[in-house]
Amino acid sequence: MYYPNGRGHSSAADARARSTEGGHPNWGHPDHDACGTGFIARLGGAPSYDIIQFALTALERLTHRGGVDADGASGDGAGLLTSLPQAFFRARTAEQGIELPELFAVGCAFLPSSVIDEARAAVEAAADVERLRVIGWRRVPVNTNALGRRALETMPEIWQFFVEPFHPARAMARFEWRLSLLRKRAESLLPPRCYICSLSSQTIVYKGLLTPWQFPQFYEDLRDPSFATTFAVFHQRYSTNTQPSWHLAQPFRYVAHNGEINTIVSNRRWLRAKATEFRSRLAVGSWFPLLEENVSDSASFDNGFELRLLEGLSSEEAMLAMVPPAFEKDPLLSRDVRGALTALSQRSEPWDGPAALVFSDGQFVGAKLDRNGLRPLRYTLTHDGLLIAGSETGLVDLDESLSASGLAPEK
Repeated sequence: MYYPNGRGHSSAADARARSTEGGHPNWGHPDHDACGTGFIARLGGAPSYDIIQFALTALERLTHRGGVDADGASGDGAGLLTSLPQAFFRARTAEQGIELPELFAVGCAFLPSSVIDEARAAVEAAADVERLRVIGWRRVPVNTNALGRRALETMPEIWQFFVEPFHPARAMARFEWRLSLLRKRAESLLPPRCYICSLSSQTIVYKGLLTPWQFPQFYEDLRDPSFATTFAVFHQRYSTNTQPSWHLAQPFRYVAHNGEINTIVSNRRWLRAKATEFRSRLAVGSWFPLLEENVSDSASFDNGFELRLLEGLSSEEAMLAMVPPAFEKDPLLSRDVRGALTALSQRSEPWDGPAALVFSDGQFVGAKLDRNGLRPLRYTLTHDGLLIAGSETGLVDLDESLSASGLAPEK
């Protein structure tokens, strides 16, 4: 699809014709019709608010990457996936009289205003089945004056909920497993148009039908200096194969994606064909959906990525299994690496297409290119450990004497 202004449909031939008929000189250029994404992290560093500030700056400098609605103000979507700012949430919940335990998780949900009570009851019922406890809810403070008309008309209420295990000694990995099952079970019970953006003891997602400059104006939490994180994945969306909506803004729960998945139809069909096998291995019932319906290719990729994590793969292994490099005839790979890639390639069919993928499970944050490098990422690493990766250069102002930069390699 081609959107020179607002919303509409044009053929590729129309786009080429416009580019030669006195239209904008950048129409049709690949750097102007793809999402922008990347991440900021400080290697070995403590949580800090400057990570959020860097990420918001990078996001704003990706404004040219995103689409804008015909109202001239509603963006295709912008968001952040960050490590969980525990001190921030402890302070905010204490204001409401909620005492968070040592181990807790935060869920973030988009809920239509007409079904708030029903949705909350569904989440709490699902938590009880999964031996988890919802200990409180918080309505996320927002500034609706920052929104465009379309975004405001379709805006859900945004709520966070806090979850603890019945057994405080439960290991972190097992807690994350239960949280994923809780979210999946809740999704089977929630009323229509409800969406859980994230639910984790490691990460949190803030996103919406926003432009990058609207994003920090809308979410008041992101302007609080106590919102300290160790990393932030950012994404500015250019909608191509789906209409823009609040829930399709990125990042998703684990992945931010710039590109297209050319094999998406077969990838979805293979997952659906293996639904019984997956549910058997994960010991779950028919209430567990492998794929969300009526979503983008990026959202389906995120669903598939989560399944690999639930099967026990690390985030790096899951990404290599889904988007394998062209390793078969690479003479530079060791036998061990070749064997590992061969084993991973047998676990799933490749999700292939021009793509740059940024991902995190809360323990690690990383990036991966498609096998041809058709959506390149660039990175800069400063001497004090600040790592900036993005779909282009110039996302953050740095003293060049303190950094070394380059193209993200395909490995």
